[in-house]
Amino acid sequence: MDPTLSPAWIGALVVPMAVMMTVAFFVERGKRRRDRADGVLLSFDDLRLTRTHLIVGSGPDAPRFALAGLSATATITGGDADEVEVVIENAGCDIRRRLPYSYGASGDAQMFAIKFNLLAGHSYAEARNLRDGARVRHTRHHAA
Repeated sequence: MDPTLSPAWIGALVVPMAVMMTVAFFVERGKRRRDRADGVLLSFDDLRLTRTHLIVGSGPDAPRFALAGLSATATITGGDADEVEVVIENAGCDIRRRLPYSYGASGDAQMFAIKFNLLAGHSYAEARNLRDGARVRHTRHHAA
């Protein structure tokens, strides 16, 4: 038997991976339970959307904002590192969240903004125009 692949070495590699996977599983399960208890429909980064409120963060002391009077946009920022940005426009302070650009993050941001605007009372056409505007900016950015 090759001494470099002894059972002790294999155990030293496999056991920590199994522990990390188990911890990740239980953390995700706890997050899903918390989202279900709060009535979360959709989330983007730490922004969680219910039928009537925007929850920023998690935990019992997470700030909640009523959706009435708010609007959301999803844009793709240019520069050295493309990012997807969701901006919740509020009277007084905007809430901004950025993630590195990927097709998944871009789609999630657009879906979040559209659902947010529909629940906030904007018409479907307004919500769709916000999404199409993001697509036009994205196309313009990558065409240059």
